[in-house]
Amino acid sequence: MPSSQPIRQARPWLAFLLLLAGSGAAPAAPLPTASLHVGTTYARWLWPVQAVRGQTNTASVSLQIRPSETVNVGGKVSFGVTARKTGYLILVDVDAEGRMSQIFPTPELLAQSNERDINLVKPGVEFVVPAPAARQRGFEYIVAPPTGSAVMIAILSERRVQLLDLPDMPRKLEGQADALSYLSAWTSELRVPDSSSGKLVTNNWSFDVKSYSIK
Repeated sequence: MPSSQPIRQARPWLAFLLLLAGSGAAPAAPLPTASLHVGTTYARWLWPVQAVRGQTNTASVSLQIRPSETVNVGGKVSFGVTARKTGYLILVDVDAEGRMSQIFPTPELLAQSNERDINLVKPGVEFVVPAPAARQRGFEYIVAPPTGSAVMIAILSERRVQLLDLPDMPRKLEGQADALSYLSAWTSELRVPDSSSGKLVTNNWSFDVKSYSIK
């Protein structure tokens, strides 16, 4: 059986490592991704979390961390996401030190996949990360330090988006409310190319957030 090896740890504090079992297969060409233009104002960081929740989960996104929301270093985890609207899923991890990373989809996973819409969520159908096909290719999420309280955020984009160029953190994010407020404000400034005209347009985003603990 081929041994697993880490293929991406773009940020050393990433709470999950994406492992790929060597298969000898040549990677496919990377899929095209949306070009996102990021605003530079962060004036709305401190929105009350109740208001943010009401405004930013219109698709009723629901995130589950498995096997539980208490995980051990070295353990394997997966995620289940459902929504009542079609959209494109991005998972963002905020680790115990307040640092933020996109863990799904990754450039490596996109390059290895033949699916154009690898992160497409359909209404009422649970989307599992990693998907069975990805598991067969050896992709797994292995819990890594730092230990402590962390946050996982499921972001559902109405338009086709697969990668976010996440901003640098100007300060440590503290808990669900802070992380959700920050990302809600930040994504409100993003512009996504329209599939027909190519013009940069606003986008609708929905969020669910779960705290978890690494031991």
